[in-house]
Amino acid sequence: MTPSHCSEPDRTSPDRFRWDHQRVAQVFDRFNDPDPPASVRQFAREHDIPRSTLGHWLRQDPPEDLDPNLVAFFRSSSGLALLRRVVLALFLVFLFRASCGLRSLGLFLRLTQLDRFVASSHGALHELAGAIEADLGAFSDQERVRLGEGLAARDIALVADEHFHADQPCLVAIEPASNFILVEQYADRRDAATWTTVITAALEGLPLTAVLLTSDQAKGLICCAGEGLQAQHLPEMFHGQRDLAAPFTGPLQRCKEAAEKELREAEEMLQYWRDEKAKAQAQRRPGRPLDCDWRIDIYVSWVAHRAEEVAACEARQQQAKDAVRGLADDYHPFDPGTGAVVSAADMRRRLDKHLGTLKDVARKAELGSKATAALAKAQQWTGALVAAVGWFWTVAATKVEEMDLPEQAEQAVNEELLPGLYWQQAARRGRIAEDRQHKEELAQRLLKQAWRKGGALSQLPKQRRQEVQRVAKEVVGLFCRSSSCVEGRNGRLSLLHHGQCRLSAGRLKALTTVHNYLVERPDGTTAAQRFFGQEPRDLFTWLLQRLPDLPRPAAKRPRKEPLAALLPE
Repeated sequence: MTPSHCSEPDRTSPDRFRWDHQRVAQVFDRFNDPDPPASVRQFAREHDIPRSTLGHWLRQDPPEDLDPNLVAFFRSSSGLALLRRVVLALFLVFLFRASCGLRSLGLFLRLTQLDRFVASSHGALHELAGAIEADLGAFSDQERVRLGEGLAARDIALVADEHFHADQPCLVAIEPASNFILVEQYADRRDAATWTTVITAALEGLPLTAVLLTSDQAKGLICCAGEGLQAQHLPEMFHGQRDLAAPFTGPLQRCKEAAEKELREAEEMLQYWRDEKAKAQAQRRPGRPLDCDWRIDIYVSWVAHRAEEVAACEARQQQAKDAVRGLADDYHPFDPGTGAVVSAADMRRRLDKHLGTLKDVARKAELGSKATAALAKAQQWTGALVAAVGWFWTVAATKVEEMDLPEQAEQAVNEELLPGLYWQQAARRGRIAEDRQHKEELAQRLLKQAWRKGGALSQLPKQRRQEVQRVAKEVVGLFCRSSSCVEGRNGRLSLLHHGQCRLSAGRLKALTTVHNYLVERPDGTTAAQRFFGQEPRDLFTWLLQRLPDLPRPAAKRPRKEPLAALLPE
């Protein structure tokens, strides 16, 4: 008789002992083989399996509502491998990437009838989700150390913001060039000291220096940049444009609506007196007829005057809109039309031109003190923008000079390579398709000219060309005028919090890992690959190797009759 014994403990349930799915699947493979074992007793003795346990496995009847061939497949090793991949993908895509909850995952398993092979209850899925969540955090910790060892020293920019989807603020900081989330954690405070601490801890052990911090001008982040990180602070465009446009948008719209209302009233009165004139001509009455002609002439002039006012209001609206948009369109270190370098002085003139247009609109529309205050605040905002451009060109000149290139090669870097790489990364953020296409064509033309055969850069040795390309990408990555990456991440965190009730610190770390190591851009690269400059290990394969044994479905119990059916009629 085969001695009774316990199997290895299940990883997800250390207090229970169960046979591993893979061991069971191998038994099914062996007995479904064209040449199966002759004796069940002998097979049990050879493989150290209790005969009663082996007999129970082999006597299991397939579910009545499933195809026996399908059941046989999922009981085999190949079917089990597919089932593990499906379940892991289900958790990664729908729980850790989308905003679904565990009950939605259980519904998916029941609708696909996979609940016959893996448990779909909330408790079983919660236990499995906890194991995957812990593995995601472990993968991030391991890859950060492994990839950081081969990382070259460089300067980086960061975009930082807070998000309030929980009781504590969630601090988020992203490296915009790669879209790698460097900081995403809960904190008790969001002051400068806290921000400095979390960013410094995130950079610890990495040969990276944060030299630029882009934010929405929160006082804590400004202080963190200047005093904590000793970095340049760059106010991002969206909040500055929003604060500037707010005192113009509402009043100008109300002026337009008032002018349109007066125009409609004048048109109605004009039509009224025209109708009265036609009525008087059709029905001659005794007495002196009304003199409708002079009234019609008056209202004709009123209609023309009111139409001019409406047109003027629409023109002022469009001027204000174009001026606010023009601030963002012109705020680039390179000219969007030619790719030429835009110095800090040139940038000051371009931005002042748009502010002058807004001042003229405010004067003509007789706007109140709020518009004046917004323009005064915008002067300080644009001053910080201009200072950031001057800082960028100082850093760019220093890094290019450190490469010690020939004069012609240095000129090609400044006039062709840098603007080409900048517009290559900025083209996809164009407002309209024509704008994106124009910037892509400009980038291709500049890069083609920079690396043209016989040019100064193409004549450099291969190793020097690679160094020039790396430094140039690092330089253009230091100019980040938008916080769209962190704003988009905050929006996704809101969706995840709404769909999953709450996000614990462990779940937040797992979500960060999925963003950095799983999500790919159209070019097939992950944020970690772009940030570290080398390809990390495949996250899905790593998790699949560590995935615990899938929870077994519970035996089907008969449904209890409703209470109403048990009551006497």
